[in-house]
Amino acid sequence: MVKLIQGILMTNDPEMISYPDKMKPSVQSSNLNEELGQIEYIFSDKTGTLTKNIMEFKMLSVNGRAYGEKRDLKDEVLQKRPKVTNVDFMDQSLFDVLYSSGNKENEELREVLEMLGVCHTIIT
Repeated sequence: MVKLIQGILMTNDPEMISYPDKMKPSVQSSNLNEELGQIEYIFSDKTGTLTKNIMEFKMLSVNGRAYGEKRDLKDEVLQKRPKVTNVDFMDQSLFDVLYSSGNKENEELREVLEMLGVCHTIIT
């Protein structure tokens, strides 16, 4: 009887609601409360079980040069670019390299972005 009441309390606990979809937990096991007390680490993979596959592209490193650390892209430049979901990238230096031509840094950056777009994973 106690486990049933604990399950009802967990289901109706406002602090256990998942936002932004306001989804309540669903208790499927009578010993869930005891199992939750034993959790030490939570690991997630790219299946979206815990994250709902919401990933944001924020940083990139190509041959030791990091892009995305600065957030210096001007608003007027940002408004001219197409809106892309899940991209929070405002480092002007990446675009400076992309729009320059005929140098090794440009070629390497373009290759990495192409591989990332095609393969979703790059191992170097």
